[in-house]
Parts: sequence; structure tokens; C-alpha cells
Amino acid sequence: MRQLTPQSILRSFETVKVKDLMSASDRAAAFLRALAHPARLRMVCSLLEGECAAGELAGRARLRAPALSQQAAILEAEGLISRRRSAQSVYYRLSSPHARALARLLYKAFCAPGARPLPRAAPRRARAA
Repeated sequence: MRQLTPQSILRSFETVKVKDLMSASDRAAAFLRALAHPARLRMVCSLLEGECAAGELAGRARLRAPALSQQAAILEAEGLISRRRSAQSVYYRLSSPHARALARLLYKAFCAPGARPLPRAAPRRARAA
């Protein structure tokens, strides 16, 4: 997998046509929306270790079974994870290389030993009328 740097990203945007950029940005926004929930992020990060039974995944992600199913449906709809049935069990796995790459990056930035937390944003002041 190629290392992404700010310069390589800018070079790729320079060569993308506006129409293609619009389509790519729509896909990227849908991808990020699917991950924009703490429970879904926990699920994706838990699946970095490999396929996981639904009950085990629920425990790792600190979700009850109905919530896991609801969040999994969102991730499945965007193609980030997939599931398979084996008798009475359901197993989930990451099916998107983009989700895998982003989860690894987020782990390094926020979860790995020595990761620094982001500074909190200053509270917004109310505008005068």
C-alpha cells in the first residue's frame, strides 16, 4: 500500500477532473458518515483483528445485540463490513480496505501507547444580536 502524504494527496487532486472530484467527494463523505459514530468506530477497530462473532463483537464494542445489529446495518450498507451466517451464529469482518487503512491510522493517532489526545476546541461565544 502506498504511503499517503499531503504532497501526494495534493498532486492527485490536481489531476482529478472537477466532475470526478465531485463524485469522489460524495463517496468519501458517505464513507466518513458511516464511521462518524463512536459505536461504529469501535466495531471497525475491533474487526481489525479479524472476523468476529456477533456476540464477541458486541462485547468488544460495548453494545447490546440490537444496537450492534442496527450499527452493523449502516456499515454494511456502505460496504465497510460484511457478515456471514454459520448455523445459528453471525460473523462480521471488514470488507473495505479503506476502512481497514483508516482504522489503523485512527488507532495510531488516538489509541496506541503514546498517542496524544487532540486539544479541546475553545467554546464558541454567542454572537451579539
